[in-house]
Amino acid sequence: MNPDAEKYICTTCGGHFILDNMVHQEDGSVREGTLVCRTCGIRYSVISGIPRFVPAENYAGSFGYQWNIHRKTQLDSYTGLPISRDRLFTVSGWSEHLEGERILEAGSGAGRFTEVLLQTGAELFSFDYSNAVEANLSNNGEKPNLHLFQGDIFNIPFAEQSFDKVISLGVLQHTPDPERAFISLARFVKPGGSL
Repeated sequence: MNPDAEKYICTTCGGHFILDNMVHQEDGSVREGTLVCRTCGIRYSVISGIPRFVPAENYAGSFGYQWNIHRKTQLDSYTGLPISRDRLFTVSGWSEHLEGERILEAGSGAGRFTEVLLQTGAELFSFDYSNAVEANLSNNGEKPNLHLFQGDIFNIPFAEQSFDKVISLGVLQHTPDPERAFISLARFVKPGGSL
């Protein structure tokens, strides 16, 4: 992955980040490093090319373990069945062609819906609170329209109203406060957008 520091904002002060202490892969993408807020100086690690905006140990650790062990079981490309595709488009009512749109996917797990959303042509920002983002990276690879990060649904590192669409399937009930999680996500939908 190549984390673009300018795409994120600090959840503490709203400032922008710079990349520091970078270790590059052969293709020039960032493998390891640190995102440093230009305003308040808070630091977040970039591990395996994925920005980490949460503590390493958190309440979703068991989900990360589960999705890293069984990372392919729900992928349509693995099962040969359109189960995830059908669920996503039935529940959302979205078009299968979303070129030019920005989507925020909250609680991506191993990336079953990430796989489907990438096929729409949208620019996708996908996160999970657990280290399941590593399984998502393994499953969906380094696509130019995919931006993976490990983040907290209650402290999302973007400006409000910055996404055309926001989606979270099968996730909110696993948070400490589902109602607050829903309200948090709603803040990031552009006027006229879809949640």
